[in-house]
Amino acid sequence: MKKDIDLRGLLCPEPVLKTKKILDDQTVTSVEALVDSEVNIQNLARLARSQNFGFKSAAKGEHFVATISKEEVAPNTAPEPPAAAKQSKAKSGVVIFISKDRFGEPVAAPPGEEHEKNQAFSLNLLNVFLQTISQSGHDVQAVLLANSGVRLMDPESPCVKVLDELKEKGVEVLACGLCLDYYGLKEKVKTEQITNMYAICEYLFAAEKVLSP
Repeated sequence: MKKDIDLRGLLCPEPVLKTKKILDDQTVTSVEALVDSEVNIQNLARLARSQNFGFKSAAKGEHFVATISKEEVAPNTAPEPPAAAKQSKAKSGVVIFISKDRFGEPVAAPPGEEHEKNQAFSLNLLNVFLQTISQSGHDVQAVLLANSGVRLMDPESPCVKVLDELKEKGVEVLACGLCLDYYGLKEKVKTEQITNMYAICEYLFAAEKVLSP
């Protein structure tokens, strides 16, 4: 049975969660979802890959249509998030989860010059942490950014360079779309690097180890 669903206007991660709920119905063989952004298309594509289902998408006026089919198998050539795609209990390496734009908790100080100095030092320390990870040779599967951690994806952030280096080394660098929207950064981040809370949870549950500075 084919199921149609209109997901326009829904906030992340609702489109993925609603689609996943329909796919869990054993009588449903395919889902055709109408969405209003390319980010939603990327998120649904990740969902399809994680379930090993076929996926295709097409523009429809100002919107997009995504089709997920249980009767088709996701092609091996499709990019696959290494942690989110794991469906067995096997662990999949190290995931770094960053939920704030600082390393640990900076020394408390009242608003003013000292407070700004502490914040700047803490951000620099986080940059050093990421550089160390990048140069250490450890097998890192993904860097996941949420809450104020998505600020590291700002083109003006000192951490952008090292995040790009990690991405070039094959590490998935993904940021929560809802968080990017809140901080006004969604238009500054590449669509393929915008994810949702469902996918983030899948990475975390599948990880062998999670580091959160």
